Amino acid sequence: MSLILKISLASHVILGIIAIIFFYAVWLNLFKQKLNLKLLKFSSLTGLIAFLLSWLTGGYYYVVYYGNAVRPGIKGGQFPWAHTIVMEAKEHIFLFLPFLAAISFIVLWFFGQTIATDAKLKKGLLFINAVIAVIGTAIALSGIIISGAIRQ
Repeated sequence: MSLILKISLASHVILGIIAIIFFYAVWLNLFKQKLNLKLLKFSSLTGLIAFLLSWLTGGYYYVVYYGNAVRPGIKGGQFPWAHTIVMEAKEHIFLFLPFLAAISFIVLWFFGQTIATDAKLKKGLLFINAVIAVIGTAIALSGIIISGAIRQ
């Protein structure tokens, strides 16, 4: 594997984890009585950018290397279901994350001042950020399963 592919894969993982951390921060900070809107906006923007960059670096790695070099090793190994079930699910579920992250950021950016007084808006934002954090964590864990399935 070339250096650019190693960097791409490492970036994909690190950026994904960074995004998850920042959206956990948004979710947990929304529970506070007094909201720090600046922190919420910063965290959602940073998380959104990290998800987008993770999406791009992971996509590059997948298209250039994974399909030809890694997938056959997983499918021919002891745990072919790691690709057939886990990777296929990951590929499709992950697509939601950048869009949900963008929704969170847009709501915080344009309606941030009303979150403290609008219970329905705050509840919806709490739900979206919980979904982002939980799906992001599930996607990260599925990446661990897939990585462990490759035969050496």
